[in-house]
Amino acid sequence: MEDIIVHPEQLSEFLPRLRAIFTKYPSFVYAIAGHAGDANFHIIPFINITSPREREMVIRLSSEVYKLTLALKGSISAEHNDGLVRGPFLEQMFGTEMLELFRQVKKIFDPLDIFNPGRKVEATMADFEKYMRRT
Repeated sequence: MEDIIVHPEQLSEFLPRLRAIFTKYPSFVYAIAGHAGDANFHIIPFINITSPREREMVIRLSSEVYKLTLALKGSISAEHNDGLVRGPFLEQMFGTEMLELFRQVKKIFDPLDIFNPGRKVEATMADFEKYMRRT
């Protein structure tokens, strides 16, 4: 959830809907930083990362926040890249056909899968969960 962006003129719709998502999770403590002028936000969770319940909450929240962002034709990777955190959501953002083109480009330029294996187009929710720090 840490690098989302919508069109600035959508802020009056986006922010109340974002807040509505967060109100469904009253124990979720967070900060929002970013660049309001271009509607780019970084949602920073303050959670007990050793708690399976709180890690699961971040996964559910990410899914809901990304769904809202994409419904408004925004992007889930505004400044940073996709990798493991946003990889599982790329099909929602780009579509199946584009994701397959990404895979083909990767195979052309890295046929041995040496550079960042398992990242971006191959990242799964299991990867997201696995690499979320537990300590």
